[in-house]
Amino acid sequence: MSFQAPILLLGLLAIPLLAGLYLSSQQRRRAYAVRFTNLALLMGKGPGFRRHLPAILFMLGLAGLLISMARPQLTIRTPKDQTDVVLAVDVSGSMAATDVQPTRMQAAIQAGRTLIDKLPGNAQVGLVIFNSRAQVVSPLTQDHGSIKEALGSLAPGGGTAIGDAIQVSVAQLASIIDPSKTAKRPPVMVVLLTDGTSNTGLQPLDGATQAKQAGIPVETVGIGQRNQTTIVGGRVVDGVDESTLQAIASATGGRYFFAADESQLNKIYSDLGSRIGWVTSKLDVTVPVLAFGTIILVIGGLFSLRWFRLLP
Repeated sequence: MSFQAPILLLGLLAIPLLAGLYLSSQQRRRAYAVRFTNLALLMGKGPGFRRHLPAILFMLGLAGLLISMARPQLTIRTPKDQTDVVLAVDVSGSMAATDVQPTRMQAAIQAGRTLIDKLPGNAQVGLVIFNSRAQVVSPLTQDHGSIKEALGSLAPGGGTAIGDAIQVSVAQLASIIDPSKTAKRPPVMVVLLTDGTSNTGLQPLDGATQAKQAGIPVETVGIGQRNQTTIVGGRVVDGVDESTLQAIASATGGRYFFAADESQLNKIYSDLGSRIGWVTSKLDVTVPVLAFGTIILVIGGLFSLRWFRLLP
């Protein structure tokens, strides 16, 4: 919850002050009763908690009124009409490296599932994998379970064709985009993860140009350890080509992220999934909070009149 006039919440400081004054008055009342009242009468059954209930309701209602003055708002998220996301996952041989536990490949699989879990149910998700070439494992679908299952079957091997991965991913999304609805078309996006340098196929920036022409942003994610030699199968593998991934993201209107471990990667994908396909808006709840405070005040007043013939 947020407030449009949070400074007015300082009025809530009056609540503990009123509570203190009430407790003090009750203590004086009890001392007076002990001094001037027949002790036998004091031993009888009194009103107990009922005596304090109107005062408690009065303070709760007053708190509601004070909060309403600060104009409270609730932040709500609603799914967009339609969202289309293609996950492009590097399955080259270097993804078997264990510098990211348990392996880069397993970390990428788990992160992909995390992103899918964060998407709204009506989002369409596709899966493209790439090593020496790129291929569609699953076309766009709302069956998120099938994509998560397909992720679990991935295994590393081969080279790295980043440009081909972008081209194939863009083709998947371009096939469902209506060119006549550029201004109001549903959000589309490619999320590309790689741990290395493109060494075969289409040049990555040529693929980025195709994405830009189609109006499809590419979010790029690099994984691995910076400034560290990584050996897989007895050979040294290249590190992430961060400059190229940054250039792809910049050219297409996406963003570049880097993850050195599984927790960082999961957070990146979780944040992307929470952002893609959702609309965040503010709902003013001033009137309901005002009504709540007023109702509580009235109930407290009615109890006091009913039981003690006076207002709290």
